[in-house]
Amino acid sequence: MNTSEARRTPASWRRATAATLILAVCGGALTACGGSAGSAGGGTTLRMAIPADEGCIDPAQLLGRSQLTLARAMVDSLVFQDGEKYQPWLASAWTVSPDAKTFTFELRDDVTFSDGSPLTAQTVADNLLTVQQMGAKARLGSSYLATMTAAKATGEHQVTVTFSEPNASFLQAVSTPSLGIVSSKTVHQDPAKRCLGEFSGSGSFVLDKYRSNEQIDLVKRKGYDWAPSMPHRGDARYDAVTVSIVPESGVRAGTLVSGQNDYITEIQRSDLKTLDRDGIAIESRSNPGIAQQLWVNPKGPVLSDVAVRKALEIGVDREQLIDSTLTKYQKVATSVLSSTTPGYVDLAGEMTHDAAKAKSILEDAGWRPGADGIRSKDGRRLRVSLLYGSQLYGFLVPLMELLQQQLKELGIELTLRPLPDADANTAWIEGDYELRISALTRSDADALRTGMAGLDGALDKLLEEQARTVDPAKRKEIVAQAQKMILEQGYSVPINELALPMAHSEDVTNVVYTTDSLVLLAELEPR
Repeated sequence: MNTSEARRTPASWRRATAATLILAVCGGALTACGGSAGSAGGGTTLRMAIPADEGCIDPAQLLGRSQLTLARAMVDSLVFQDGEKYQPWLASAWTVSPDAKTFTFELRDDVTFSDGSPLTAQTVADNLLTVQQMGAKARLGSSYLATMTAAKATGEHQVTVTFSEPNASFLQAVSTPSLGIVSSKTVHQDPAKRCLGEFSGSGSFVLDKYRSNEQIDLVKRKGYDWAPSMPHRGDARYDAVTVSIVPESGVRAGTLVSGQNDYITEIQRSDLKTLDRDGIAIESRSNPGIAQQLWVNPKGPVLSDVAVRKALEIGVDREQLIDSTLTKYQKVATSVLSSTTPGYVDLAGEMTHDAAKAKSILEDAGWRPGADGIRSKDGRRLRVSLLYGSQLYGFLVPLMELLQQQLKELGIELTLRPLPDADANTAWIEGDYELRISALTRSDADALRTGMAGLDGALDKLLEEQARTVDPAKRKEIVAQAQKMILEQGYSVPINELALPMAHSEDVTNVVYTTDSLVLLAELEPR
């Protein structure tokens, strides 16, 4: 389920090789740029370093994968996603109506939150209603609840949720930390205060201290006894987790090599040699959902031509892009969906790189090369722009520049259009783009409906049909049809499966990923 590459070397040697790097970057103070060593009351402490803090620690309001990993440790969900199946968690049982509009959950009666209050049906109903009301503040969770019409306690330990439209992906939604359950005492807390840590979950770890952009401290929840059916069911194996915010990827790697941290996330290409040389274990699992791709707007003056869209799809050399600018952990995309997504279909043969065929398609469609090699048709130059958020996707500029070269060889002029992230998102929502590069992470094929709706009436019908189909086998068939249609019509140019590799010392064992590619901190075990 995960990839691990390690060549063991003595820990003392690893520390020596990185000392110069850390001292140089941190001004000679080892304690200035990583997790602090030590233990919780004499117990074991996992020392982590992550690249960024969103200025918030409330699970409902988080977006980034590293912090969602922490959220997963602090809050539990109604169900646990196990591939294409679901296990009981806070809910011991559930029923789904044939039209996928009504979901009824029977809750456990032995769960308590870290503030001592019990789990009740009203607690769950209030959580869902609050997230829906939070809207953009709870961007992920509220999107899953967009058509929810009611969440009611229909018994002390029974809650019923209804939707105005079919929502076959709702079980997956309530398996995420974005819809993790907090206590009745904190569910109505002001969102700004929740961001600062004023909430109580029922998870295996409890937030002890949060210093924005500096450090996050978690402590083990003693007596935790309601985990889903995993090999390990009781208390977390580590007594505490200390998380440092270390923006520079090279410094994060250095703190791991030196022994200052035990675990780091989001490894960049430039650090692989350092970690590999020092025998550090690297783990990775592709994020589920829509693969990192060029999203195509077929309503533009050039991309309305299906020949151009198909030429883009097979004219891109994905392997060269990844080998030259990303890491070996970013797998070549073989469909619109990542291979870790339930419902994924391998369609690599539909988009095999073939520059000669791409040129032939353009020629047959009347696109002729000019003096500079760029094609034109009826006086229109074959030029398209690529929109991206400059902060979030700036690291992909080398990939985009190589993409420019690849497309130029086909006779297509690609211009880069960087905008601040907020402006790029606005342009995306308003349809003010030709191409856009990004991924969409969700461990359910309904990600296709979120990302690809509105491009094609026939495609919309398929995406709506899968959303109201409860039978897993039938739903999978519909999702397969949708993936094929997207590629046949050239609405997507998949590039790679998005992955955020992490690395850990030889003293950390038992890395377990969830279906949505979050590491379960409670499963990590000190050697």
